Amino acid sequence: MKTFGDFDGLALFVRVVQAGGLGAAERATGISKATLSRRLSALEETLNVRLVRRTKKGVVLTEHGQQLYDRSRNAFMLAEEAIAEVQDERVALSGAVRLSLPPDMATEVLAPALIRFKTRYPDVTIEMTLADRRVSLIEEGYDLVVRMGPVADSGLVFKRIATLPRTLVASSNYLAAHSDLKEPQDLKDIPALAIRRDLVEWDLRNRHGVTTTVSPRISFAANRQTILIQAAIAGLGIANLPTFMIEPALRSGELVRVLPEWEPSPVEMTALWQKDRITGRLIKAIVAEFAEALKDGRSSLSPNPPGEGHAD
Repeated sequence: MKTFGDFDGLALFVRVVQAGGLGAAERATGISKATLSRRLSALEETLNVRLVRRTKKGVVLTEHGQQLYDRSRNAFMLAEEAIAEVQDERVALSGAVRLSLPPDMATEVLAPALIRFKTRYPDVTIEMTLADRRVSLIEEGYDLVVRMGPVADSGLVFKRIATLPRTLVASSNYLAAHSDLKEPQDLKDIPALAIRRDLVEWDLRNRHGVTTTVSPRISFAANRQTILIQAAIAGLGIANLPTFMIEPALRSGELVRVLPEWEPSPVEMTALWQKDRITGRLIKAIVAEFAEALKDGRSSLSPNPPGEGHAD
């Protein structure tokens, strides 16, 4: 049997497949798409088999390509782990990572955590995008996304990094003008504030464990929590907001609690990334940094215990 020698080409093939395409692999490795494509072609010529088909949406594995990837990816992952174990941590935590983060949480907590992380590990290259839409991690080439709310991406690894309590609030003048607000169902008739106008439901629970769901009439919508805070202070309506973001306004009296005996359901914050990514160690270190930042000095946030799973 002829000796195979293009292990660099094989490693790049694994990276391209794990990234989901040449463009994403270029961002992850810093190697141009043209070079990656050329190395793929050279590997195919060496093996004398077609490994991928190039399409407008990316690369699609052939049967031979899938077989090669399935048999070789674990070997490369083990090699990466072995190298990381013998390297100094500062050297091991290097490479590029592309993230999509929710804007308000990024501004308040996650971006400062990333800045501290970058200061400790200067060899890490960070590209951060703030997006309130639900981005496609694989198709858009992200290494890590943080989402608010339920997780529903099949095949992705996830870790819930915090549970964010929420509070119903309004300005004192607004509440005084709606003194007839006594029960949760009264919220249906009072103007409210939310991120969007449609499909808004607030799940509430009292201290006796009684639960109810209301669909408020949204009179002002904005896709930034910080704007909703200002709108609530201005007396535009009732808002259901993360508690830690409104604590200063509650302390100053700019906002007051609405129906204080009823507590809105919290919102989960979850980190998601691809299974078996070569950048897995770096991603897990960043996720741990996020969890620590959410825990430190923020008593109104409730970090979840460590643990990973796969998205439903």
